[in-house]
Amino acid sequence: MKCSVFQYPYEKVLRRTKGVLPKLKMRIVNFDSVKGNIRATTSFSFLKPTIQVDLLLEPMEDHHTRVTVRGLVVKKHFFQRKTDPESNEAAVLDAISSVI
Repeated sequence: MKCSVFQYPYEKVLRRTKGVLPKLKMRIVNFDSVKGNIRATTSFSFLKPTIQVDLLLEPMEDHHTRVTVRGLVVKKHFFQRKTDPESNEAAVLDAISSVI
């Protein structure tokens, strides 16, 4: 589980996180703005494994927001290369931080 803290209000981080997931070719499966849960998945591809990510957004003091990657599942199909889940978690957080 990796997390990042952003110095922006909860609503802005939630909106930008929801907007960056389609740019990562992920489809939002479940979204709850009250609890701060976002679950997204990539579609099937012969070249890349299917990735399912579960994000938790938590408001903190002084307009800070913490984004935590709670669950990341990588499903390998056929003869695809094995990927490191930690690098995928870091890639998701880097993409979010680049947009915010």
